[in-house]
Amino acid sequence: MPDAFSTSTAPGAQDRPGSPAGAPAAGPAAPGQPPLGVAGLDRRSVALVAAALVTAWLVLVFGRAISQSNAVGAEAATLRAQDAALAQQVADRESELAVIQSPAFLALEARAYGYGGPREQVFALQPGAPPPPSITPLGDAPSPPPPPSPLDAWLRLLLGH
Repeated sequence: MPDAFSTSTAPGAQDRPGSPAGAPAAGPAAPGQPPLGVAGLDRRSVALVAAALVTAWLVLVFGRAISQSNAVGAEAATLRAQDAALAQQVADRESELAVIQSPAFLALEARAYGYGGPREQVFALQPGAPPPPSITPLGDAPSPPPPPSPLDAWLRLLLGH
């Protein structure tokens, strides 16, 4: 049985022209041994490794494309939400502008500056006057009544009201 480092050729093999003398001829491998390919592996193993590498590369490429697609989709959803919020702000400000430019609001503001209609009488508190009583907004709990004066407390006790 010839070893892998022998220089003799298989029986029936001929040297090719241009190849060095004593080099093994390209042809079928010795009986019982698989044909050698790259790095001591047979062709089938080399093909399987190459297919595995190509498959891994394809999985990585498509995985990256899918993750980028998801990131872009999430960013688009965020931008759509921001756009909707800005559109709502614009609508709110346009309605506020319509209220501010309405004749009823302008008349109310004119009255605040002392301008009124031709038959309106101007009313204002004198300087140094006490503040008006606070108004309880609708829906709020009423504030407790102020404590009665000593005279009111005595009259209530005396008269029973």
